[in-house]
Amino acid sequence: MPTINSFIRFLHVSPGAPAVDVYADENLVFQNVAYNEISEYLVVGPEDIHIEVFPAGEKSNPLIDTNVNIPPSERITIAMIGAPTDLSLLPIFLPGEPITTDDGRIRFAHLSPGAPDMSLAVENGPQFDDVAYTQVTDFETIAPGTYNLKLRWAGEDEVLLKETLRVQERTAYTVYAAGLLDGEPPLEISFYQDQIPYIGNAVKETKFRKEVIRGKAPLIKFVYSPK
Repeated sequence: MPTINSFIRFLHVSPGAPAVDVYADENLVFQNVAYNEISEYLVVGPEDIHIEVFPAGEKSNPLIDTNVNIPPSERITIAMIGAPTDLSLLPIFLPGEPITTDDGRIRFAHLSPGAPDMSLAVENGPQFDDVAYTQVTDFETIAPGTYNLKLRWAGEDEVLLKETLRVQERTAYTVYAAGLLDGEPPLEISFYQDQIPYIGNAVKETKFRKEVIRGKAPLIKFVYSPK
């Protein structure tokens, strides 16, 4: 029977904002998350969660004070986006449909405040065109291998940034643009990844492993292995 619990983690992509502590319903859940860092997953029930974000080590004058609805059976990356004077949270969902091949998945998210629409080309792979700020594209299938990524302004030929991405089997990649067009930290391409549920010919079992590290949120690992 599938779990109704969900899993959330926190991505700090607000250029110029300090490292942060994140509280959920007044409990410290993610500590000292620096710019362009992503936390481990935290298991939560489906509910409305009161989220407060403070500069690391502080507990007054929150940078963000809001409620976030957590649906059942989801994996969600909650991104802190925007300039320090205009912060907000952007929930990014991971579709959980299982696959039957060794292919990976890739998508693109525009998380650079103040930047115009962008396009991301995956050499010998998919193309993501005309992506606006805060937009997250759908996943496209991509075979395992090494790919060159090229970031451009939408509708233009000049390459702004290049990166190399090694795609592993049955892994989903969210490639995102972060940083500032004219300022510090500068515009850059980053990514985070997730495992994809896999259904093969062999009998499979899903293992749920939870490691608790003192002072940190529980580490949730999704492992799909032959029985």
